[in-house]
Amino acid sequence: MSWSLSHSTAQKVAIMEQNTRQSKVFADWLKPVLLFLLSAFVVFIALHVFGVIGAAATAPGRAVAKTLSTDNVIASYEWFYDTNAQFDARKSQIKAHSALAKADEDPKERSRLNIELAAMRQSCRDLATKYNANSEKVNKSIFKGGSLPEQLDSAACEV
Repeated sequence: MSWSLSHSTAQKVAIMEQNTRQSKVFADWLKPVLLFLLSAFVVFIALHVFGVIGAAATAPGRAVAKTLSTDNVIASYEWFYDTNAQFDARKSQIKAHSALAKADEDPKERSRLNIELAAMRQSCRDLATKYNANSEKVNKSIFKGGSLPEQLDSAACEV
């Protein structure tokens, strides 16, 4: 019986030594892998931080470049002229439509014309509001032609 106990203990010791060697091999392999992963993570975070800082540092330059791009200059310049022309055309349409609605004798037709007139007035006010908003924007108003009004009066839509 003592032989089986000592044999069993010797087997246990041998198994423990084998497990210790395997653990040491695993630990020796795991340390460089964990070090590599930690290093990669630190490099990733550093690159991200520098990227965010770099993007923030160059944002004003990109905004100026976008504002002064040829396409933006032309589009903004034309937008002001086109919107002013649409506003003037809409005021003329409102004036003509208003006279037409006042002259009509049929109550149903007059009601229909008044509904159209209200829509035209709202469209006219929208044009004035958008024009005035862009006139306030520094990056848009610098491209407004000198012959254009500084602001459009939305009260002119109520003729």
